[in-house]
Amino acid sequence: MSQILPPLNWLRSFEASARLGNFTRAAEELLITPAAVSYQIRSLEEHLGYTLFDRSHRSLELTRLGQTYLPSVAKAFSDLSIATVSVFGQRDIKPVRFRCLNSFGQLWMIPRWRQFQTLHPDVPLQMISASWAETLNPDQLGIDIRFGDGSWRDGAVDFLFNDPIVPVCHPDLALDPNGDVLSQLIEAPRLDIMGVIDTWESFFRNLDRDPGVRTPGLQVDQTLSALELSAQGLGHALVLESLAQPYFDTGRLIRSSDHRITSRHSHYLVTPGPRRGLAPEAQVFCDWLKRETATQVSGG
Repeated sequence: MSQILPPLNWLRSFEASARLGNFTRAAEELLITPAAVSYQIRSLEEHLGYTLFDRSHRSLELTRLGQTYLPSVAKAFSDLSIATVSVFGQRDIKPVRFRCLNSFGQLWMIPRWRQFQTLHPDVPLQMISASWAETLNPDQLGIDIRFGDGSWRDGAVDFLFNDPIVPVCHPDLALDPNGDVLSQLIEAPRLDIMGVIDTWESFFRNLDRDPGVRTPGLQVDQTLSALELSAQGLGHALVLESLAQPYFDTGRLIRSSDHRITSRHSHYLVTPGPRRGLAPEAQVFCDWLKRETATQVSGG
C-alpha cells in the first residue's frame, strides 16, 4: 500500500490548487513557494501516470481524471482532520465561530446546519449575524462569509459562489404570463433594498428596458425584510435566488418572471490568514462550506 499511496504533501498541493484555482494561492495556504507546489503536482502526476491539470488554458483546469480524483482526496483530508481532533483534541476543541449576513445565516446556513452536524458531530459551530461586512478581528472571529466584490484587504479571500438575482412576489401578485411580463413588472408595486448595487433600475436596463421614473416603494436595509414583506403581498422584491429558495419551497413566494440577471457581487470566505493556519475543526468547516457551495453552483 505504501508504494501505491502518493506522499501526502503531493496530495495536499493537488487538493489546494484544485480548490483555489491556481498554484500561487495554494502556495500561500500551504506556506511554500508556487514552484514547490508545481513540482509536487508534477511529481504526483508522474507517480500516478496521468495528467491531473490541463495546462493548455490560461486558467488552471482539472482534467476529467483530476475531477474524478479530487472529491476523494478532499474527503480524505477532511476525515483526517476531524479524526485527529476527535482522538487527540477533544478536551481542547473550541467552537468554530463564523460571521455572515443575517439573510445568509437564516436562509442558507440554518437549513444546512443539521446536515453539517450529522457529518461532523464533534465540531460545534457559533454563528454571529451581521447586517454589513466589517473588518475581521482574528482575536474574536476566525471565519467571515461576505457578500461583495472580493476586494477586502483584511484577510485571505476565497470565492464561494455567484448567485443570480430574480424578481419574486406573493402568488396573489402573479403577473399575466400571456402578456408583456416586464411591462407589467415596471408598473407593479416594488420593494427596494437600500445599499445594494443591483437595483430595480439596473435589472430593467440589463434586460434592455427603460425603467422610467417612479416613486420608491417600501424601503428596507436587508434582504430578509424584503422577502418577508413580499411574502405578505406588499410588492415584488429583487433578491438573490438562493435566499429566495426556502420561500419557493414552501409556496410563500413565486418568481415574478423567468428573467434573471447576474449579480455584480458574490459570496466569499474570508479568513485572517491562509486556511492552513486555521484550527483543524475550522478547516473542516471551510472544506464543507466549499463543497456545499460548489454543489449548489453545479445544481447538485
